[in-house]
Amino acid sequence: MNIRFLAQSEYFNGLHLKDDIILEKEYEQGPFTNLPKVRYYLYYLEENVRKEVMPYSDKVDIFNITDCQNESEYLYFTEYIDMHDGTYSFGIIRYNITDHTHTKIISLKDNINLYPNNKQIKIFILDDANLIIQRALPKVSENGKLKEFFDFSLILFNFIKNKQLVIQDENLVRNGIEFILPYNEKSCIMKTGYSVFQNNRHANLTKEEAAVESLFVLNIQQFISDLQLDQPNLVMNAVDQSYYDTTVINAKIIENFLIYSKFNYEDNDENIIFYDIETKEIYTCINKTTTGEYLLKNATVIEDTPYMIMKKSTGTQFFNLISNEIDATYPEEFDVRFVNNNTVISTSVEKPIFGKEYPVVCIHKFPHKKTILQERGEYIGSVSSDRETSYIFLK
Repeated sequence: MNIRFLAQSEYFNGLHLKDDIILEKEYEQGPFTNLPKVRYYLYYLEENVRKEVMPYSDKVDIFNITDCQNESEYLYFTEYIDMHDGTYSFGIIRYNITDHTHTKIISLKDNINLYPNNKQIKIFILDDANLIIQRALPKVSENGKLKEFFDFSLILFNFIKNKQLVIQDENLVRNGIEFILPYNEKSCIMKTGYSVFQNNRHANLTKEEAAVESLFVLNIQQFISDLQLDQPNLVMNAVDQSYYDTTVINAKIIENFLIYSKFNYEDNDENIIFYDIETKEIYTCINKTTTGEYLLKNATVIEDTPYMIMKKSTGTQFFNLISNEIDATYPEEFDVRFVNNNTVISTSVEKPIFGKEYPVVCIHKFPHKKTILQERGEYIGSVSSDRETSYIFLK
């Protein structure tokens, strides 16, 4: 267990990329009224150094870009160039976060005024040569109350050979790709179909209008090969499917578990599902009171065991989904904030006999309640670079 405290931080709003490297973004007013200009910064935690990525390049988050490769060496973003004819050229840049070299892998010329209300593009980087460009246009529901991006078209683009192929698969074209999560060097998790939980979609869409939601574990290279066959129906075995009265709210990966929340409108409850990608075993926790992303945040894995973290009036409980027992309870004076494998990070308040009380951050080794390390300071956030190392930001 390695703990690093990073003090005198004003805020923390970073995304872990790889090893000790964190991505941070800052937004500012640019030439567009509908989209802000963005600056990218790499925060190297071990050196406690923050460096801006290509500071003289103008960037905008016009496209939603997902790198589907696990522990990737690259950061992908969009830079723009004014063509001085009323249009802009948007280049997708692949930036190496280790040696700081970069290359433009594709350029798109488009009308900036269509974004973000009348057009949406998601780009999924599949490997070092192939990506998917998914275009979505707004579609109005039958009752006329909902206008969302439900009209999809997809292209497989090989940016090394400069070749593109229109994707014909009926599931992808009908339902769209909601997200892809990298799992390991060979595989990823893909969800097709949009959730009806968002934006009150369930109340405004008929059953016939809703998408079939599917979760897949994909071998990336096999997926690319299948797409290149240009078939209308790809053979993909779904881990789970939902439709209309059940919908997937969100998902994440910890260790070898795919963890996702699934809401049932008929029963008015939410299931948190732990799917072991390696063994295909499933563990489920049903909740009747709390719905949404908050509940998924309380799902974790400690030493290959799935847990739900439950905050009660008497303290914070760790419920073991395999044994269906409470393995540990931390008293209410410890506010559990972060878990990294068997390291539990909590905040508390020290009340000395003399002087003012002050905030502290406490480190525990699960399942023990005893504080093995304590640091004075106001907790801002935490991030883990691996299952053994945690970085804690203090104000």
